[in-house]
Amino acid sequence: MLPEFQTFLSPERLDQFWEMVRFILFYVAPVVMIFFAVDLINWVVNAVKRAVGINKKDDDDDDYEIYRY
Repeated sequence: MLPEFQTFLSPERLDQFWEMVRFILFYVAPVVMIFFAVDLINWVVNAVKRAVGINKKDDDDDDYEIYRY
C-alpha cells in the first residue's frame, strides 16, 4: 500500500528533496553541459569544414592511381 499523503510529503522529506535538486542543479548539470558543449563545438567545426569544402577525405582520393592491365 502507499503511505499516507501527510506522512509521505512531510516537511522534512520535502526539504531533503529540494536539497537533492539543488545538488543536481549546481554540481551535476554544469558537468553534463560542458560535455555536450564540447561535442557540439566539434559538430559545428565539422559542419563548417564541410560547408567551406575543407574535407580530409577528398584529399585522400587523389593519391590513388588506377592501373589497367
